[in-house]
Amino acid sequence: MAGYPEVSQLHELRRQLAQERSLPGKRPEEDRIVYWHVFRRAEDALAFAGNILLEDDEALVGGYTRDSIGPVWWVGVQVADLAAWGNRGAVHKIGGRES
Repeated sequence: MAGYPEVSQLHELRRQLAQERSLPGKRPEEDRIVYWHVFRRAEDALAFAGNILLEDDEALVGGYTRDSIGPVWWVGVQVADLAAWGNRGAVHKIGGRES
């Protein structure tokens, strides 16, 4: 059953946002990240994450990287099994890079 992230999940995401990690690529079969969004401020990424509905087999993931303007933070949803999740063509990418 879908639900909003628990406090422990948001604490884990806060830890991940402090780690440099590239934006998810166009190969969800490798990282199983089916949705992500990019922010200029870490606080905005964390606030957004608190409003994502997660299924039991989904987890929040994130990190930060840099572009030509400066740092960017990203938040995504990682699924346990991409095949069970559904259509790979339906992967929702917001602010992702072209690979």
